[in-house]
Amino acid sequence: MLRFFVCVVLALAAGLRAEDAVPFAAALEQKRIAVVGSGNGRDTIHLQVTAPAKVSVKIPAGATFRAESGEAQIVLRNLTMDPGPGADVDAILPAAALSSRNVGQERRVIFASAADPKLTKLLELFGQQNDLPRPTAQLAVFAILEDISWPDWKKWMDYVWQKEKPAKPHPTPAEVAQAVDAIAFARLAEPNRKFAILTDEDLKRLALRNPWARGKAMALYGMTVDDAITGDPSLPPDLGKLLHTSPNDNCPICRQRNKGPVEIP
Repeated sequence: MLRFFVCVVLALAAGLRAEDAVPFAAALEQKRIAVVGSGNGRDTIHLQVTAPAKVSVKIPAGATFRAESGEAQIVLRNLTMDPGPGADVDAILPAAALSSRNVGQERRVIFASAADPKLTKLLELFGQQNDLPRPTAQLAVFAILEDISWPDWKKWMDYVWQKEKPAKPHPTPAEVAQAVDAIAFARLAEPNRKFAILTDEDLKRLALRNPWARGKAMALYGMTVDDAITGDPSLPPDLGKLLHTSPNDNCPICRQRNKGPVEIP
């Protein structure tokens, strides 16, 4: 039996034919396809799709797949597949958990419903990104659905961190930048909402000291460059020493310039 492996990279190309595709729920209801699904409870859903006759089927972003335990995951990107007679389509889809209580364990899942209306705007934003890290998408989903805290997010990520060999300190600068991006997505999706994760001083310190995330973090926290060098005690300590904003502002460049005759632009 011929099998096709559909990877995440192909999902966008497949989506070009979405206008001719049968909605996934309708194809199941009409028995035009048979589906065997499994999910890992976290970031991956694996579907094996067969059809008695050739058909193009669209799985929409936000489609919910549920395990017998009740734990659910959603698909993060639209995917169109074309199973035909005598052929299976194996699709591994990027996914997110709908609850931070999900257990990381491979299990059988079945299609449950279309997207949660609370996630509609967020999924639209995700669809505009060509390369969206799954931790970024996952944290944004948890922010919208659970108003997750920074300690609870680190607890979720600890499942992955504990498997590293050799172990390294976490969160890494890249992971902090992903968190900032996730909060930005959540704020764009719900601009009038105040998220608990933004009140965490540990995340604030890490984000504002992170050169990858500093500009976006300052926007999230409603700060300007002037705020960063006023010495306001509510800000993370020594932030002004990290930013070169004006002559003699005691940033690393100015301190090095004052040490000796070497000319630093």
